[in-house]
Amino acid sequence: MKHLSSLMLLVLLAWAGPALGQGGGAPVGWVRLSADMPLRGRWSLYSEVETRQSNAQLTAQQLGRLGFRFHLAPSFTLTTGYVLAGNEYDTPGGDNAIAPEHRLYQEIAVTDVTGPVRASHRLRAEERWLRPTPEAAFEFAPRLRYQLRVVVPLHSGGVLPRGGLFLVAANELFAGLGSNEGRSFLEENRISAGLGYRVSRLATVEMAYLHQTQAAGAAGAARARNAVQVSVAIATPNHVSLVRR
Repeated sequence: MKHLSSLMLLVLLAWAGPALGQGGGAPVGWVRLSADMPLRGRWSLYSEVETRQSNAQLTAQQLGRLGFRFHLAPSFTLTTGYVLAGNEYDTPGGDNAIAPEHRLYQEIAVTDVTGPVRASHRLRAEERWLRPTPEAAFEFAPRLRYQLRVVVPLHSGGVLPRGGLFLVAANELFAGLGSNEGRSFLEENRISAGLGYRVSRLATVEMAYLHQTQAAGAAGAARARNAVQVSVAIATPNHVSLVRR
């Protein structure tokens, strides 16, 4: 019943996406590399690099994340860290300009890997300092993000050995906490679904189709993008690491 509840919640969250934006056009590419490696005791170090082409409000974005993760239990973790992003914008002259973005973040993740459908819930708070245009001053734009992610192994018995395939689906909602003048409280939604492969005891590869929508802001109309996302993850070999991303 609890796995059915997670699937139903994922479907309900997916309905929020079309309300934020329309269209999408041809898909573009997102590539992400991540690693979650153990340190001492219950601590691990999480690192991530990602490149996104044609983000919903940007021409492109490059992102690096570094965080320290504390494992309260095998299925319950706390993470805090820093993100540096480079946001590329179109300029009136036809050239692209890159503006930096700085973030601090705190994260709570809870997972359930007891059945054939493995679900994870992630709540992340972000304190962001960004420039809405390359020439503008930095603005403080905090937000909350909630992600529900499910993994379904295709191997008999619901296990995922090396060489095993799995289905993956996720939905993430973004809520702005700063000044909402001219903006929607639910400012963004990302829903994705795809196929994964366990390459080794440490590594998995996923390819997913992602639909991103952003609500209308003070500067313009709602926007939407489609993306093909390729993710390569390296983590300690346990069931939880195959669920959380």
